[in-house]
Amino acid sequence: MEKLCCLIVTVCVSLLVISSAVASDNQQLETQGGVEVIVKYDPLGPNNLIVAFIEFVNNNAYTVHVNWQPIITCEGSEMKKGYGEPFVMSEGGSHQVTIWRSVTCGDGKLKELSVEMDVQKENR
Repeated sequence: MEKLCCLIVTVCVSLLVISSAVASDNQQLETQGGVEVIVKYDPLGPNNLIVAFIEFVNNNAYTVHVNWQPIITCEGSEMKKGYGEPFVMSEGGSHQVTIWRSVTCGDGKLKELSVEMDVQKENR
């Protein structure tokens, strides 16, 4: 019985953390060619391994090919360009990328994040 109680409490706490992560503020970074880029900073809290989620949303009625590159500025360092894997999104689809704290800034804080992208209609 005690194990069941612990399991229920663990599940409730997990749901609370996940719901607060989903409710975190979204910031629109850019819109180009019908594709909107939204970022959630520190979605699971400042001490978590994830520093941001970048979400691409295709508002077009056709499939698109997206080439993109994150531009990252960390506290105490200059702006640097990262690598973004190109991807294809179907009409009305979305694509999410996780930005990891250790890869992005090491022990420093993320100061600013932006995205350069090129959106092309997918030729089939």
